[in-house]
Amino acid sequence: MGLLDDLKKQADALKAQDTDKTESLRSTAVAVDHSLRRLFLYLNDLGKQLNVVQMPSPFVFGLPTVGNIDGLIIKDFFCDFRSKHFIDKDYYGEVQVGYRCYSEKVLTIKKGPDDMEKFRDVLWQSNIEHTSEQFRNERKVITHEVFKVKCDFRVQGKVDGDHESGKLKVVTKNVAGFSVDLYNLMATEMNDQGVEEFAKYFIGRPNNWVDLTKRSVLSPRTAAPSAPKPKPGPNYVVQKTPEPPPAEEKRGLLGSLKSIIKKDP
Repeated sequence: MGLLDDLKKQADALKAQDTDKTESLRSTAVAVDHSLRRLFLYLNDLGKQLNVVQMPSPFVFGLPTVGNIDGLIIKDFFCDFRSKHFIDKDYYGEVQVGYRCYSEKVLTIKKGPDDMEKFRDVLWQSNIEHTSEQFRNERKVITHEVFKVKCDFRVQGKVDGDHESGKLKVVTKNVAGFSVDLYNLMATEMNDQGVEEFAKYFIGRPNNWVDLTKRSVLSPRTAAPSAPKPKPGPNYVVQKTPEPPPAEEKRGLLGSLKSIIKKDP
């Protein structure tokens, strides 16, 4: 075998490796695309139902130095997506979702000079709409500031796909309180059940979203210390008749909301 033939053989082997790698990356990108597409279509349909129903939100928002704020409704739900170019085509790359936990109440809060800036920072960090007015004494020294705080809190979420690794990064803000939460899972784990559990978590319905993410292959696991095995004792089995699941769970979250809309005159 001559030098040229040897080089051609090596080049063909490298080309085959590149082709295999590209096809593997495409397969991973397709899994991410399908997962984000499924999530967007579900949340987009969910938002249409919620914007008609305007159901109460179970979330209670604790505002520091003020107290708990509840009695809110879900309003102005929206969902959108952005594409991402990978290898040679566009895929679903990111899903953004959000809504308002809203009430017509406006809170009036008075803060002294030592607390004004701290309280203002809290409002800005949580994107809480407000106005304020500072008051001065006869020497033009600020004595206090009065804040008018709207009970109108934005709940937000973003799901970002990594088309090379097949991972999803889920970031939520103000779900069940003024906080930011981060979750990581594989795109294949955001299946129909994963989408439903995320939707329930996002609007405050009973859900298993956190447990689902803890079971992800991306969730860090620590080995539990081995404990001595207990001695086996008598095993009594009591047969119980399982209660039928509520109709709402059979229909799913979207089915439940759609049935509420149909009942309205």
